[in-house]
Amino acid sequence: MYQEQPIDLIWDESSPIDTNVMGILTRAGFRPRSMGPAAVAKYVEGANFGSCVLCMHRRELPDVEMIRTLKQHYGSKIYLVLRVDPSDIDTTIDAIKCGVDDVIADGSNQPQRWEKIAGLARLRLLKNDSYVFVDETSQHLLALVERVGAAEVTALMNGPTGSGKEVLARLTHDFSPRRDGPFIPVNCAALPEALAESLLFGHAKGAFTGATRSTEGFFTQAQGGTLFLDEIGELTLPLQAKLLRAIQEKEVLPVGSSQTQKVDVRIVAATNRDLRAAIRAGYFREDLYFRVSTFRINVPGLSSRLDDILPLANYFLMKHGRDGHSLELAPEASAKLLAYEWPGNVRELENVIQRAIVLTNGGVINGSHLVFDEPPQPPAHPYEVPMSHANVHAFEVPRHAMLWPESAGAGVAAPAGMNYGAFDDAGEANTSSEGSGLQGAMDANEFRIIVDTIKNTRTRQEAADKLGISERTLRYKIARMRERGIQIPKRKSA
Repeated sequence: MYQEQPIDLIWDESSPIDTNVMGILTRAGFRPRSMGPAAVAKYVEGANFGSCVLCMHRRELPDVEMIRTLKQHYGSKIYLVLRVDPSDIDTTIDAIKCGVDDVIADGSNQPQRWEKIAGLARLRLLKNDSYVFVDETSQHLLALVERVGAAEVTALMNGPTGSGKEVLARLTHDFSPRRDGPFIPVNCAALPEALAESLLFGHAKGAFTGATRSTEGFFTQAQGGTLFLDEIGELTLPLQAKLLRAIQEKEVLPVGSSQTQKVDVRIVAATNRDLRAAIRAGYFREDLYFRVSTFRINVPGLSSRLDDILPLANYFLMKHGRDGHSLELAPEASAKLLAYEWPGNVRELENVIQRAIVLTNGGVINGSHLVFDEPPQPPAHPYEVPMSHANVHAFEVPRHAMLWPESAGAGVAAPAGMNYGAFDDAGEANTSSEGSGLQGAMDANEFRIIVDTIKNTRTRQEAADKLGISERTLRYKIARMRERGIQIPKRKSA
């Protein structure tokens, strides 16, 4: 599991790692690399730097200012360990005051000590990346990501905005054989249209005005690693065609060049759109869809992972809380967080917690301190409807159903026990398998209307139009009716 993944440890070259120390560090859960001070500075300044344990030697530090600078610039992305002379008590005290996370006596290489450091570092670095997998749904999702990550297949993360798709993409990379290679995230929605091809594939010197030198693109930067294409549905059709060829042929053609370049890159993509609807509307290439979705991972919204809400809220309290002041949620505040529907998912939760921290004067967050966002207005064009809380259930499946491959096709029955939910006219999911009381009466009335409409229409699309819902929503309602044992009538003959 992710707790067992090795942690990068950068060891300065002032005292080389001997074979014995290397073995101790590896068994403790580290992936050690030896670097000089200049190489360390270049590494942490690099675009691919994520987080690591940095083990420095006192002899390489001119003074404690370097420690203070590292902590100010990189904060919780670096777990800083300082190796000191056993008799140098003053340096140890100064280092701890400046923010060193751990101190170890030079030459003291007990396995138990390094294992303890590894455990503390892993906890810190995981917290820094907001990895919270408490809910059973999230745990199933994590297990799936781990299996997909270990395979050399393209993966497509489908889920609403702010649900943690990039976090899962990074984990997919960390679980893969390419974990030592770069992870290059690209926000396709933010690529300037005129420069998008150059940014992705690079360009040759003189390719256009201002191209004074050859520049490599994101594909080349991700060589040997993972290229994460976030919001892939935002790419233009001409660029989609070029992206398809790059993935298919494993080579790129820089702008202005006549020579292709071989690339060894794994593609992980993400979208908050319904790419199937985009294909039907002519906004997305079907062949590209099948290239990037060898395995499609449905990322549920926060409202479908209730057990993750409070751990995330407590994490954000710790992350954004005032120094020296501990904050906690009052019971009514916790209940309010659990009752909210979270259309903005984890990002919205973080915003709500930050507002609460500003509004509270004490150490307790009360219900009155929680200020929620106003619900977004629906877009005009059907393809522009984001995969928010209202429609993510259209292709999100619960827990064990996440393992059901989309490639099985619409005509293949899902395993028994899978509940894909029902939808009302607003698109809200109702996952209860049996209705009772007022809800049961409402369902019965709705099902009667659907039955009558199907009887008097020639096609499913015509029935959906008369009902004022989408064909997809009607499909799910019919599936739920069948689960209840309701006979679906034949459509009106032409």
